[in-house]
Amino acid sequence: MSAVTPEEEKLTRLAVVGCGRLATARIFPCFPRMPVRLVGVCDLDGAKARQNARRHGGEKVYTAVSKMLDETKPDGLVVCIGPEQHAAIAKQALSLGIPVYTEKPPAPTAAEAWAVALASRKAGKLCMSAFKYRYAPAQVKTRALVRAPEFGKLTALNLVRACGPYKNTPGDARSEFLLDFCIHPIDQVLFLAGEVDEVFAAAPTPANYAISVRFAGGAVGSLSLSCHGSWKQPLDRLELFGAPGRQITIEDQIFMRYHADGIQKDGNEPRFCTAGGDSLAETGFLPELEAFVGHLRGERNADEIPSRIEESAKSLAFYEAIKKSAASGKPVKPERFE
Repeated sequence: MSAVTPEEEKLTRLAVVGCGRLATARIFPCFPRMPVRLVGVCDLDGAKARQNARRHGGEKVYTAVSKMLDETKPDGLVVCIGPEQHAAIAKQALSLGIPVYTEKPPAPTAAEAWAVALASRKAGKLCMSAFKYRYAPAQVKTRALVRAPEFGKLTALNLVRACGPYKNTPGDARSEFLLDFCIHPIDQVLFLAGEVDEVFAAAPTPANYAISVRFAGGAVGSLSLSCHGSWKQPLDRLELFGAPGRQITIEDQIFMRYHADGIQKDGNEPRFCTAGGDSLAETGFLPELEAFVGHLRGERNADEIPSRIEESAKSLAFYEAIKKSAASGKPVKPERFE
């Protein structure tokens, strides 16, 4: 391999674990737009690792995480595999003093996510989760509007989210509709409306949930979640209500309109065209990775990262409260961590 140039020395050194479908389609394409070097690309399937390294400028290929971390000593690690491995690899990297970005969910349970948070605090290094809604322009703008005096106190929200079929195989986190698909809207609700005080949920099957929420700030909400929709036409709609006449609507993650007394006052309505039908910037994939790299480069403090692992543990606690309520038929308060 050729010697590193002075220009390359200024780049942030990233290592990546995972070369599956999501990472290949959504994570790796972001790297050319950032000041980074891919010093290591790792996957149990060496062919996938070699392919992604070849396409995106990866310098070395690995099939073992420990070897990659030992040899490359990266400035940061990006992990995109499964929730069980996310937590274990994050703790391994943090113990070596390496900041970590993991895909969602960061762990199978809230307790395991909190264990990663404690490891992050002990190491004094950032661990963040890929909760992309916290970085999507429409969501960031909505959060600011909801907190503005003109909107008034948040009083209610209504969320509907639907997709195609999930297998919901017991013990397989990736096949669980509520955890794999719905963890994004669950986290979105916390990001925009604040912490949850109590949850009451009904679920005749693991494929359909009707959820009532009371927020710590006094607002109430309803979430309707189903995987009896279509992957070709997923449904994603959120409405938030403040003072009388104040309403915000978000469609498909990226289109937002704010109305006051029937007049549109603000919004996010980008005009773009992509072959894949979406935008890595507008859906939050690129901004969240930019936040991670910005932190590694000393441009953002850890407490300025919206999806720190401490916040992610709250989202998993909300998810667990939904499951417990649906199973028991009783209201449940999400677990709190300190």
